[in-house]
Amino acid sequence: MALSDLLSAQKKAGEVEVTSERIEKDLDLLRELVAYWRWYPDKFVDYLCSLNPDNTFKFYAYQRIYLRASMRYRTVYCVFPRGYSKSFLAVLCLALKCILYPGSDIFVVSDVKSQSAKILSDKITELCRLIPALENEIIWENRRGTSGGKTINTKDTVVYQFKNGSRLMNIAAADGTRGQRHQAGLMEECATLDQEILNSVIIPTLVIRRNVYGVTDDDEVLNQSQIFITSAGFKNTYAYDKLIQTVCESVARPESAIVLGGTWRIPVYEGLQPRDFIQNLRMDNSFNEASFEREFESVWSGSVEGAFFDMDKFNRHRILQLPEWEPNGRNNPKAYYLLGVDVGRFSDMTEAVVFKVTPDVTGVPKKLLVNLFSYEAENFIAQSIHIKKLFKQYNCKVAVVDGNGVGAGLVDLLVTDQEDPDTGEVLPTFGVVNDEDDKYRNFITSNTIPNAMYIMKANAPLNTEMYAYCKSQLNSGKLQFLIDENLAKNKLESQSQSKRMSARKRAEYLQPFTMTSILEEQMLNLVENPDNMNIILKQNSKKIKKDKFSAMIYALYWCKLEEDKGNRKKRSLADYMFFS
Repeated sequence: MALSDLLSAQKKAGEVEVTSERIEKDLDLLRELVAYWRWYPDKFVDYLCSLNPDNTFKFYAYQRIYLRASMRYRTVYCVFPRGYSKSFLAVLCLALKCILYPGSDIFVVSDVKSQSAKILSDKITELCRLIPALENEIIWENRRGTSGGKTINTKDTVVYQFKNGSRLMNIAAADGTRGQRHQAGLMEECATLDQEILNSVIIPTLVIRRNVYGVTDDDEVLNQSQIFITSAGFKNTYAYDKLIQTVCESVARPESAIVLGGTWRIPVYEGLQPRDFIQNLRMDNSFNEASFEREFESVWSGSVEGAFFDMDKFNRHRILQLPEWEPNGRNNPKAYYLLGVDVGRFSDMTEAVVFKVTPDVTGVPKKLLVNLFSYEAENFIAQSIHIKKLFKQYNCKVAVVDGNGVGAGLVDLLVTDQEDPDTGEVLPTFGVVNDEDDKYRNFITSNTIPNAMYIMKANAPLNTEMYAYCKSQLNSGKLQFLIDENLAKNKLESQSQSKRMSARKRAEYLQPFTMTSILEEQMLNLVENPDNMNIILKQNSKKIKKDKFSAMIYALYWCKLEEDKGNRKKRSLADYMFFS
């Protein structure tokens, strides 16, 4: 009997009792059928969909390619943009492995356990709706099933127990996962996973082979199979190194490894995204060329040769879970806020960064970059109102403002009283800290905020101080940033409030995280030019600006001045006296 005949016979028969005698009679054909479906899993899904005449689920061509590759190769590395349905396809592949390889044990892991639980739960629910026959393969009751396991679905833990003894579950990217044993796994958004945990905890769980009635097969492709899925990230990271390693493996052992990739053009072509979607993204102020290439062109960004700042150190200190929108002294009542402002006009935007400076037991305060703001290249009247309102919003101690070039125009308006066009409230004058020549004394009024502004007029020696101080604070861990926007997005989607948020509100929520990534790109784009006297940093790519970086180092310079002042106060005459 041919495969097509067997399938046709099963369709005509409808639901029939499955007996051991019936299985033994067609065992050879069933083996052949399962082998065929393992090689062509999309055809298996087509068959399952055909069991329901009302089913309209169809694969796109690229989805068939992905499924076949993921079932045929032991190591699969996929770099896909947003909107590519990569998580949907990955979980479908794992479910098919559970069905076609009885008794298998497969995991999903992401940086946050609750996020991997949500991904697995949401995608299985969606798959069972689109392909109803899948639902019949899972033990849904929260009780012990025929295989001795049970299905669990909570916020942090999801376990799907299949009727054939297979199990699909999420695991934590943490030390507590040590000792677990699986045959296959999916590394979701692997660019955000901790390298040490992945290598020392997660990968070692794949040490056992699938055991069928005491028999194992060393050549079975399921054993130790790993699927890495991510959007493009940064070079000189574990995720990128693993990609290159997989490329090399696919050349040396083409039967065991494969790399897949795609851009925004495929989902747009297939109709998964509207055609004006990319155009709108390009017009969004929160995106620059490098972040767009990474997120939608699948082009990996990287610290170029000779880069002054270390990307690994930057990413290591992206630990702040949430931005701050107002003063928050819960953790440390002695903390204060300050602004760093790089002034733009015409084609350049004005950038403002908000630092929360918190005293530390070591004596050197921590600088937490808790928010970033970009203002259109408006006239300076509008820009100065933005800065004054931001200053008031955070009850800042000082604003460090670029006073060179066009910045002088903004400074002139910051030292004058203005009216808030929204409330009619008077926005008071900023008093100048470093007004040694008394240029701004005549602007002082009864409303003036004393010492509210430090005017930054950078030059080569001053830049050298700022670059060196910024690097030392980054290396020492005293400089901390918001987490990666993809991780923030995953955390948001794992919360119930995300479902109630509009697309605009969600974008506003994620904007500080995205802008932090843009700041990172700007820093990694800076290379050091040889100079005997000063540190000279140049942009490797002129397409990537450095305005957010400038705003940051202006604010950090104020921190340096305060620390130097504190160190001078600690010294006494006894420090310079020597006794024998």
